[in-house]
Amino acid sequence: MNYIGIDIGTTNIKIVEVDEKLNLKNKIILEKMNPTNALQRFINENNLNLKNVEKIVATGVGTSDIEEKFSEIGIIKVPEFIAIANGGKIVGLNDNYIVASIGTGTAFVKCQNKEIEHIGGTGVGGGTLINLCRKIVPNIKFDEINKATKEGNLENVDLMIKDITKEEIKTLPKDITAANFGKLSNQATKEDIIKGIVNMIFESIGVMAAFAAKGANIKNIVAIGQISKMPYARQVLDKIEKLHNVKFIIPENSEYMTAIGAVKYCLFT
Repeated sequence: MNYIGIDIGTTNIKIVEVDEKLNLKNKIILEKMNPTNALQRFINENNLNLKNVEKIVATGVGTSDIEEKFSEIGIIKVPEFIAIANGGKIVGLNDNYIVASIGTGTAFVKCQNKEIEHIGGTGVGGGTLINLCRKIVPNIKFDEINKATKEGNLENVDLMIKDITKEEIKTLPKDITAANFGKLSNQATKEDIIKGIVNMIFESIGVMAAFAAKGANIKNIVAIGQISKMPYARQVLDKIEKLHNVKFIIPENSEYMTAIGAVKYCLFT
């Protein structure tokens, strides 16, 4: 028997079908809509036979909006932070890790000594990224943002350590940001500014996650959510790893980890 997991976020809805071993069978990301309609669309598009679905597991801020249309299967609702934490376990971490769940904003969940704790978050996230970039290029898409991060030059946007001192600072490499947008040039292109926005957002989230991990004496940080799959995220987080002696893990299908984590919680708890 298979299971359907649905993560109802502020901006998007992520839906997966997994088997009893959490192998991913089908997946979809939809812009925010009625969750019941989203489920029906997922079922129709994948020609799912509901007789082969054991349970539907829902999590996220919009779980209260699910109608009882699928009551014959049964809908289990899992608190979002528990689903996020269990999503982190899928990468093989049983304990002592922090999950940075990057949605419209970002939530940090700590898993330590078998305890799950929401330790805070930031309003900086995917919503910040896409809407600021759209102020530069209206209606820009994620693939265009990814292209801009390849073409842009941060030296026309950010003030770096090498710009403010020639002295060697052991704890701060010369290419580390001293001030985001602290050197915004009149010659900066749209690509430069978009790269600066993306860099600022991933640096902010990454450094906050690193501080949270170090404060709890934890090394592993699991980054999940739709924008965690952006190629530039890995570049930024690699720098933060070296600077703060932490390890960032971006799982395969990281954008679906909360939905899969909700199913995992139901199956193995």
